[in-house]
Amino acid sequence: MMNKTTALTKLKPLFLLSLFTVFNGYHASAQASLSSYQPISSRIVATAATPEQIQATAATQAQVQATAATQAQVQAITAPSVKTSTLSGESHHVANQKINKVYRQWAGTRYRMGGTGSGGIDCSAFVQKAMSGAFGLDLPRSTSEQRYEGHSISKSDLRPGDLVFFRKNHHVGVYIGNGLFVHASTSQGVTTSSLSESYWARNYTQSRRVL
Repeated sequence: MMNKTTALTKLKPLFLLSLFTVFNGYHASAQASLSSYQPISSRIVATAATPEQIQATAATQAQVQATAATQAQVQAITAPSVKTSTLSGESHHVANQKINKVYRQWAGTRYRMGGTGSGGIDCSAFVQKAMSGAFGLDLPRSTSEQRYEGHSISKSDLRPGDLVFFRKNHHVGVYIGNGLFVHASTSQGVTTSSLSESYWARNYTQSRRVL
């Protein structure tokens, strides 16, 4: 009996020491867990944007919108405009073909002052019919009126469909390209001539763009 009591007496300090060690370990672990815990309200405050950040974001968005608006304006300015001319979207080659198609219907028709038909036609009437047939353009009947149509251009800027005037605006033809024009000549009737021919070069007056 004495031996059992003596043994218990010796084990008691060891038991208490073990219990104290376990308790200290649990206490330290609990403190570590509590120290790493951050309340939800604190996290929300930490992630909430400051007024300065909100203003900076708004300024950035405004800059993006301003840049987009500027790019749209630049595109609107630099975008090719839609021409109101009847030649819009057509090449000079196509214009030449349209004029020549009408010309072939009249080629060889004799010249007659005041004439407007197949029995005889004068220069201004031929130009009127050529431009109407090729481009649907209505021109005045006489050279005295046609001389003011459209706007004046230089001889070097001629393109198919432009009007060329000679003899102080008393004669007119339609330019078809490559230095050539079609007209109703007083000596040859409806024909094709070259601007470089001495007679026409000497009597050239002006060119006008009506398309």
